[in-house]
Amino acid sequence: MPLVRSSLSIFAVTALSLGALVTAQVVPLSTPQTRDTQPPQPAERRVPVGSASISGTVVSSDTGRPVRGAQVRLTGQIAANAALASAPRGAGAPASVSVAIGARGGTPVQMTGAASVSRMVVTDASGEFSFPRLPAGQFTVAVFQNQFLQTSYGQRRPGGQGAVLQLADGQQMKLRVPMSRGAVISGVVMGPDGEPQRSAQVRAWRHDMSSGFKRLSSTGFAQTDDRGIYRMFGLQPGDYVVSATPNPSDTISAERTAAQADVVERAIVTGQILPPSAPGLPPTVAVPNVTQAPADFMTQPTYLATYAPSSLLPSGATTISVGGGEERTGVDIVVQFTQASTVQGVVATPLDPGVTVQLSLVSDEGTIDSPQAISARPDNTGKFTFRTVAPGKYTVFAQTVTAPNVTIVNGQSVQQGPPPVLHDAQKMWGKTQITVAGEPLIAVNVVLQPSRSISGVVVFEMAKPPDLRGSRLSVTIGPAPSPQPVYFSAPTQALVGPDGRFTLAGVSPGRYVIRANGGQMKSSVVGGQDTLDFPIDFTGDRDVTDAVVTLTDQVSELSGTLTDSTGKPVPDHMILVIASDSRYWLPGSRRIAMSRPGPDGRYLIRALPPGSYMVAAVFDLEPGAQFDAEFLRTVARASVPAMMSEGGKVTQDLRVK
Repeated sequence: MPLVRSSLSIFAVTALSLGALVTAQVVPLSTPQTRDTQPPQPAERRVPVGSASISGTVVSSDTGRPVRGAQVRLTGQIAANAALASAPRGAGAPASVSVAIGARGGTPVQMTGAASVSRMVVTDASGEFSFPRLPAGQFTVAVFQNQFLQTSYGQRRPGGQGAVLQLADGQQMKLRVPMSRGAVISGVVMGPDGEPQRSAQVRAWRHDMSSGFKRLSSTGFAQTDDRGIYRMFGLQPGDYVVSATPNPSDTISAERTAAQADVVERAIVTGQILPPSAPGLPPTVAVPNVTQAPADFMTQPTYLATYAPSSLLPSGATTISVGGGEERTGVDIVVQFTQASTVQGVVATPLDPGVTVQLSLVSDEGTIDSPQAISARPDNTGKFTFRTVAPGKYTVFAQTVTAPNVTIVNGQSVQQGPPPVLHDAQKMWGKTQITVAGEPLIAVNVVLQPSRSISGVVVFEMAKPPDLRGSRLSVTIGPAPSPQPVYFSAPTQALVGPDGRFTLAGVSPGRYVIRANGGQMKSSVVGGQDTLDFPIDFTGDRDVTDAVVTLTDQVSELSGTLTDSTGKPVPDHMILVIASDSRYWLPGSRRIAMSRPGPDGRYLIRALPPGSYMVAAVFDLEPGAQFDAEFLRTVARASVPAMMSEGGKVTQDLRVK
């Protein structure tokens, strides 16, 4: 099932004596906020204005009719002088001015060399909109309407990157924005006997690489009606597999009712006949008083998903391809009433007061994002449960964490005192592998063992290394990207001693990257392998004592300008730099870097390790595509070579034809 990694058109690029590629996505900027305080609200808003305007009409792409009530949102960057013209004046005005910009209020924006603009209007009955009195700048236009797919003006595919509009002083720009309706997949969910399945959960799945790894991700949901019919709408065009999970309530209720009736009937047939309780009445038989037991969520059976047309595995599913506005009917699913397994276990190791265990059930395949929870915590007796587990091979991971020290006050949890901290002896872990083959219940014991440590030395290749006697230099380990993520506690951290040595204690097994603050990371070597490029697979069976972390003050820079064939800057592409050696094409690799050119077309990428690279300009890049080896091979065939040395400064201009 192919993935769309960028727009299908690949444009020729000239490197001003060399040549390159094209294709990428605009990443919206977010304003950081503190968790416990609300952002300050300005007493008034100062909106930069000018003599330009953007107006237009929103229409339906299939009928050409105007779209009424669509939200049209304009965002962009304006020059600092235009923003400062609207900023507060006075003797106390700071050099960097915060101005709240937006049609309906917003968070103050700190401006130094440019300011963000955000305005929103709604289309009228004729589908028309207008943004008058705009200053010169760069803008994008996005349109939202619940009957259509979200649309960015100038996009080359549904959900793709829109065009960047260059607006000059006094320019009056008119747009026509066509909106596409979402795709629809519909069908009937039936049981093996051909009977419709009501209230079955239906999901649409498609491949993506947003995490850096190719896996199926759920993107659509529907529920069948009393006829077993479902209809999923608002889907992006693309390739899907569809699954249905039977609703167990009807089956469970029917089975319980039948079992209770059978108990009564057996008693009537086999029970001792008792004499009449009063003259004229018939004889009787004593039967048990069977009552309907309340449903127990933790013990009632659940069913596995079936993939259309009738497979328990995604690999056996039929691929459904839909275009924008297209409705694919007849995607019927015959569900298999295969009960999911329940994994119940116990943490066999005694724990100190205030210590509990975080458990994760991780599939060894990791090719599909499960809609079910994959984590659990044991109760007071150490018992834990994972439900709705499909056949396959799994690993149960366990790690000690602090138990929440909370009390319930007026129905709300209140933290009592500062959060507890585990000491090194309390940091333990466990790992157990299991195979699920459709059993109703699988029992497992998890035995914890002490965590190990990673120790080593920090080396400085600097003209003026820091004085470790008074510094707070620290070394941390963080989880490396993995197709089977395990969510454990915060990364381990250790201070560096006056002799440059450090010890990271309480480390559980996992794939890690070792880093230090206090300078630019040059390398982080364990056992002859640089963890910055190839993360360490820490098994937890023994301590690691030979880590060498090297910091440097030499920072490389790759810069240049991206222009079109007329020499004008091209700000709506992304500069993609990848290592020439495909061994480094790994999720999260520091040898894969991206940069968005500024309004003048200039870009800057810093801190690339020494080595050989390829530089390309790409448009409409999908999230995670920069780590897709197939896409990178395409980039490599039309890129510009660049050689980076330690601390070197390289200029590479690119030109889009």
